[in-house]
Amino acid sequence: MSDATLFQTGNYTNLKSRSMGLKLMVVCALALVMTIPSFFVGSLVDDRSQGAENAARQTSNRASGQQTLLGSPIKTVDSYRSINRSLKYVLLFLGLVFLTYFIFEVTTGKRVHPAQYLLVGTAQIIFYLLLLSIAEKIGFDFAYLIAAGGTVGLLSVNAGWIFNSRAQGVRALAVFSLLYTLIYMLLRMQDDALLIGAIASFVAVAAAMYFTRKIDWYSSLPVTGPPA
Repeated sequence: MSDATLFQTGNYTNLKSRSMGLKLMVVCALALVMTIPSFFVGSLVDDRSQGAENAARQTSNRASGQQTLLGSPIKTVDSYRSINRSLKYVLLFLGLVFLTYFIFEVTTGKRVHPAQYLLVGTAQIIFYLLLLSIAEKIGFDFAYLIAAGGTVGLLSVNAGWIFNSRAQGVRALAVFSLLYTLIYMLLRMQDDALLIGAIASFVAVAAAMYFTRKIDWYSSLPVTGPPA
């Protein structure tokens, strides 16, 4: 191999490593930015929850305590509270999904445009709207199953499209199914939610370290001449 070829190869390697480092920072910034729409969803949940609480009070004034406990307004209020708790994990949602796509990007060599990350984040925000609208009709648990199933399916198919690989789509399906199951466990196991979330975050960061271990993050300076 000629010196010129080695020089060009070195330039390309350094450029790719540098751009991957910048891409990781961009992905982290996008995850933070995508949490902004969640405040809109949270305010929507609060407004509708207030209306449901008012309806529950009116029902309580007209009905006995036994009937009130079984009434739909009380169940609806509980659903709103569960959705509000799930919104507290929106950054964990976005961060782990974005991190998964980034690891796929690193391991496959297929570049993912920031616009595609934005679409992925938008799909996760819409998940909360689906969860809210469906939970008002059938309750939180079944609504979570439907909204999470649809979102996981969409993100997995999207991964297959982006990386042009059915295997990557299957891997994404497994990872995202585990993630949404984890979030549901956090919502239902409130006493151990902090412990579970901390362990899951630790495992995710450890996986990211392992899969990105071969990237030279310090390749930030261009090559000024051919190798000796």
